[in-house]
Amino acid sequence: TAAELALLGLLVPEDFGGVGVDLAEMAVLLRELGRTTAPLPVISTAVLAPTALLGSGNSAPANDILPALVSGKRRAAMVFGGPEGQPEPATWKLSWTRRGDDCVLDGTAGFVLDAPGADILVVAARGDDGLLAAVIDAGDAAVAPAATADRTRRLGTVSLDAVPVPPARVLATGGAAATMLARVQSVAAFAVACDAAGVAERAMLETAQYAQVRRQFGRPIGSFQAIKHMCADMAVAVEGSNAALSLALDALGGPAQGRDEAATVAAVSTAKAYVCDAAVKVCTDAIQAHGGIGFTWEHDAHLWLKRSLLDRALFGSPSWHRRRVADAVLPALTPG
Repeated sequence: TAAELALLGLLVPEDFGGVGVDLAEMAVLLRELGRTTAPLPVISTAVLAPTALLGSGNSAPANDILPALVSGKRRAAMVFGGPEGQPEPATWKLSWTRRGDDCVLDGTAGFVLDAPGADILVVAARGDDGLLAAVIDAGDAAVAPAATADRTRRLGTVSLDAVPVPPARVLATGGAAATMLARVQSVAAFAVACDAAGVAERAMLETAQYAQVRRQFGRPIGSFQAIKHMCADMAVAVEGSNAALSLALDALGGPAQGRDEAATVAAVSTAKAYVCDAAVKVCTDAIQAHGGIGFTWEHDAHLWLKRSLLDRALFGSPSWHRRRVADAVLPALTPG
């Protein structure tokens, strides 16, 4: 299993039972999961939850939760976004208020990756005192599975009704929470972009191979100019995706101290927008190049396309990320 292979603990330090590597190694795994369209909750349990827990000023939840995540005994989901999964905090409908020493969570978040089946929920909410990040048990929330075309992953809608959170389970509030959640959002975007790149690479390779063996009019279809151009465009899209992900990894993997946050946002959002759009185009072309068999359930082409479509929608659409790039870059060009 993934836990026995230590895949769930790649980003978790050895003190918590993990491997203690960084995003470069995790990116390799994420690409392979996309390539095989593996139905595993790795992004939520092994990437997003550890990023949030390790980025917190409160070490108690990490001590309690991370060993269970690494061992595979428990699963986690990161709950942030609006009712339709909108990534902008101003659209979030999860709110928090203070009641004595506790914080109380109310509201709904939709399009939550791996919420069905999760044991732990890392929740982001907004309130009069700014943002909050906290950990709750999944049993304290109402989780409704959401329909999705991609059958390899599960989405859910998470509803909270006056759920109390003691101080020991609050990860961060105010500016500290905003900084931590911005990091989680960037890592989430990078993670699904890696998945999409893996899907696109597999679609490209299998299409090129198919074009060499499928014959029409007495010759391989790969000898026709239209198919040649399609395969060439696929290769360009995959190589462009590799370059975009490499720049995003460099920006995310540097030391926190002295990191240029605007440059990091620009690199990660550029990768998310480009790679996910490219993956959908590559997978669409793969179905067309495979002809009739590409439209059947007997072939994996439909899995590639559905996976890439969900990757494109998760954690911000390409248009949202392009606006994020503009917001990060253009203020520096505006006088005053």
